[in-house]
Amino acid sequence: MRKQDISIIVVDDLQFSREVVKSGLTKSGYIDIRTASAADEALYLLNERRAHVVLADFWMPGMNGLELTDLIRRWDENNDRYTGIVLLTAEDTASSIVVAFDRGVDDFISKSANQFELAARVFGAGRYAFQQNDLRERARRMSDQLREIKQNSLQDPETHLPNRLQLELNIESVIEHCNARGGGLGIALIEVNTGNSEPKPGTLKAVANSIQLSLRPMDMVARYDSNTFAVLVHYPDPEVFNLGLFDRLIESIKRNTLHIGNQDEPLQISIGIWHGHELNPAPGMSEIINLAQQACAPIS
Repeated sequence: MRKQDISIIVVDDLQFSREVVKSGLTKSGYIDIRTASAADEALYLLNERRAHVVLADFWMPGMNGLELTDLIRRWDENNDRYTGIVLLTAEDTASSIVVAFDRGVDDFISKSANQFELAARVFGAGRYAFQQNDLRERARRMSDQLREIKQNSLQDPETHLPNRLQLELNIESVIEHCNARGGGLGIALIEVNTGNSEPKPGTLKAVANSIQLSLRPMDMVARYDSNTFAVLVHYPDPEVFNLGLFDRLIESIKRNTLHIGNQDEPLQISIGIWHGHELNPAPGMSEIINLAQQACAPIS
């Protein structure tokens, strides 16, 4: 980090003081220096373009340096960034320093300090701001990567459907919803086999697509295991639930899928269905899946 890289805003209600500070910083090698005659003007400049360091007078009419610090810290928190804050004062008292640091100020310097000390304090605050913002950027990237990893961990790479873990999470969520607001759920496990051979490449993807064609947007289809798909249906009113939905799924698979395995063996489909409403007491997620598995039977 170089002095030329540090953006500074000098805030002082006295023009003479502003010019003295700006001149000293310029002579020390700083380039990006803006000045403000009041705290609200400084906030406008910050909103227009962020700064690495705000160098503000402790005592100013209207809004003083501590109040300005409070606002900047809130802005920083809302925007996930960090601004170095150095307060200038003619009062070099211990009580003032303690109060300033308690309010979130990074440094504190007397107005009588020479340009070299001033430049060094600004550089220290700027360096700390750079470090904090770099850490925040790294944390954001890590968070994005973790979200991507989590998303991938919930998705089947071959069919791009939700995987078993995502299905189980959704079943738990629907059970909770039914407990709180009523309604019911249905689940179907659809097993696809081609005898002793592996399905042709793309067959399982075609099956997944054909299932999705028969579902409502709010229904869920997931890949439960290597050759089993699961369909989860939530319905608020048992009167509108129709088991014919699952018959349509099978017909859709037959109509839209190549039914031949690698050894010219026909595609064999088994389906197990469980459904229930007014779940009181509600069965657990594992119990519901087990009941669907027990009901699994081949279809012609």
